[in-house]
Amino acid sequence: MQIRPCGQSSTLALDPIRILPDAPAMKCLPSLLLLASCVATAASAQDAEPAAPTDCITLSADQQVVRNRADRDVLLRNGDQHYLVRFERSCTSAAMSPKLTFATPGQDGQLCGAGVTKLKTSSQSCAVAAVEPLSAEEFARKARMRR
Repeated sequence: MQIRPCGQSSTLALDPIRILPDAPAMKCLPSLLLLASCVATAASAQDAEPAAPTDCITLSADQQVVRNRADRDVLLRNGDQHYLVRFERSCTSAAMSPKLTFATPGQDGQLCGAGVTKLKTSSQSCAVAAVEPLSAEEFARKARMRR
């Protein structure tokens, strides 16, 4: 495939550095500069794209899970931090299961959103959609509302 930026008889190969012999260099210089500018802009835009956010937290041994009326989410106190852990779908067994475990493949001790972590109950495995930070006051208020 060839591009004809400098008129009918001039051609530029896909290699932006190499000008074919029948293309006068001075006529094609603006086109080459435009092409180089576009390539540089595309490369910098690609570099500027942020990496996918990882909303993982490190789980501590000091945890409290408030699961009364838990169907779509649970409240988690992790040390002195507080979170609302939302599920991708309904997780009815979270409220009744005698044992709850957060499992993140390849990342022991981590709790991540975006479906990476699963809440394992005695009868269900529920994908965690998001881990949202809460203030201590919000956590306490939401916990009281679930009683």
